Formats: sequence, structure tokens, C-alpha cells
Amino acid sequence: MQFVHLGIYTEFSITESIVRIPDLVNAAVKDEMPALALTDLSNLHAAVKFYNSCLKKGIKPLLGSTIRLDDAQHRATLLAMSNVGWKSLTEIVSRGFIEGQQLSIPCVKKEWVLEQHQDIIVLLGQHSDVGQMLCSSNPQKAAPLLEAWIEKFGNRVYLALTRTDRPGEEDFIQEAAKLAAQYNVGVVAHNDVHFVEKEDFEAHEAVFVLLMAMY
Repeated sequence: MQFVHLGIYTEFSITESIVRIPDLVNAAVKDEMPALALTDLSNLHAAVKFYNSCLKKGIKPLLGSTIRLDDAQHRATLLAMSNVGWKSLTEIVSRGFIEGQQLSIPCVKKEWVLEQHQDIIVLLGQHSDVGQMLCSSNPQKAAPLLEAWIEKFGNRVYLALTRTDRPGEEDFIQEAAKLAAQYNVGVVAHNDVHFVEKEDFEAHEAVFVLLMAMY
């Protein structure tokens, strides 16, 4: 079974990533990856360049975005399944810029996503509303949050499990696995991509520190 990255941030996620699209696509070709998912933070600026670059190399491009939810308290990753899904996604992201600005940060209300859910897959990880509640002192309160997603998205809801030795990951994985079994929700292996090669880690950290000093 081939692994597909479903959480890729590019240089268009200014505070998140140093990934350049040509480097990303070339690395995917080298690793024989069949597809890549673009999920820049709260924007779709790289979509056309990413889409065309992937097609030229025989890679299936998946278009999405990781959105800030509820005044930037939570995140969720949205992936378009079709042209209809792409239209839904563009409307959600645009609404964040037009109506959801919080201290110059575009944020999206959960209800907007639930209204505009057509042909979209949603990935809920540790930093989603469900994930954060699972990691709280009241994990039982995660169930109604997940139910709200399932009511609109049905089997297009997935819990995204990440294992990178970061605090809270193992607790989240254990609780998420139980919740997924309870509601018959799919799970996916997930890892946010912020740089292409492991040697790029220090450069990514340096850029992050500089940008945080500016904001």
C-alpha cells in the first residue's frame, strides 16, 4: 500500500512552511507517490501551480485547505472530491477572508463548513474541535462534536492520526481510535509536511522564528 500525504503546506502558508512546489513534486516522483494533497493554511493561492505541476509529472493532485475554525481555536483539513467540492471549498475559504477576519487572520465558523459541505472530505486531527476535546479532561464531550460533522458529511469524515513523538499524540490516538470504532468513522495516517528533506528542518525553524518576530 502506497502512502499519500494528505497535509502538505507550501511556501504560500507563510508562517508554516518552506516547501516549494517544484521541489515537492520532484520528491514525490522520486518516492513514486501516486498523489499529493495540497492543504495550505486558510488559502488556495498555490492551487493552480500545484495542480499543473503534478499533472506534468503524472501525479494526481488533490486540492484542499487546512482551515482555522472558531476564532482560530481549532483546525480542520478539507479536501475537494470534485469540481463541486472545489466550488464548496473556494466559497468556505473566501468567506473566511471576507467575514471571518480575527486580528488579520481568516477564520471560518464551523456552521459555514457544515452548510457548504457538498463533495468535501474533512480530516479531523488532534487540533480539531473533536481532537482537542478528546485530549481534554472531558473526552466524552467529543462525541457530540463528531456527530455534528457526521450529520452533514456522513462517511466523508475521517479522524487523522499522527505519530511524530509530540506531546499528547499517543493519548489522542488511543481516544480517537475508540471514538472511530464507536461511530464507524474511518481513520487515516497523517503527517503535516512543512519541508521536503530532513536537512531542511533547521532552515524551516529559522524562517519560523523570523516570521514570528515580525507578526
